[in-house]
Amino acid sequence: MESLRYLPMLAKDGWLITNINPYVNIPDYPEINKVIDEINKIPHHITIDANKIATDLGSRRSANIVILGAASPYLGLEFDMLENAIEKLFSRKGPEIIKVNLEALKQGRTFAMNFINN
Repeated sequence: MESLRYLPMLAKDGWLITNINPYVNIPDYPEINKVIDEINKIPHHITIDANKIATDLGSRRSANIVILGAASPYLGLEFDMLENAIEKLFSRKGPEIIKVNLEALKQGRTFAMNFINN
């Protein structure tokens, strides 16, 4: 639903990248199918099950990094810059946290690149 709220700020050629798993923070949250139907009306969109990818990697908390990876082809940044940022951001958390977040970033990007190429 947050994705839909910010659509007026999306450039005409912009891409909406969003998780299919909502963060339900209000009691009358709309049905997810209705939200996805609205997202599907947007010409440039990618919906990704970031929670599943992150959970499969062993860190559900990395779902936001999966989304970042999926958005990475559209950010105008070199991918290695994002990888370096992940390494710096999580350096105090240890090598395993860095590793899982780098993999989350890569899997999100791979998903998006496969989506673009299909």
